[in-house]
Amino acid sequence: MDRWLAMRIFVHVAETASFAKAARQMQLSAPVVTRTVAALEELVGGRLLIRTTRSVKTTEAGARYLEDCRRILGEIAEA
Repeated sequence: MDRWLAMRIFVHVAETASFAKAARQMQLSAPVVTRTVAALEELVGGRLLIRTTRSVKTTEAGARYLEDCRRILGEIAEA
């Protein structure tokens, strides 16, 4: 798994509050986005998102990780 891509996907899902919308906007398939976020959650050792049939929200840990991801990805873009 490309961790930087996984972080980008997670940020996009969190910001759009939708796996399907994030997949469309990133031109990826919905299953790829879902599997990538699941793999990232396994890597960090906890749930990052609360999924229901109508919404996607970050967990408390997910909100902290989201801020870290934004900062890290911003620093990578600057480099």
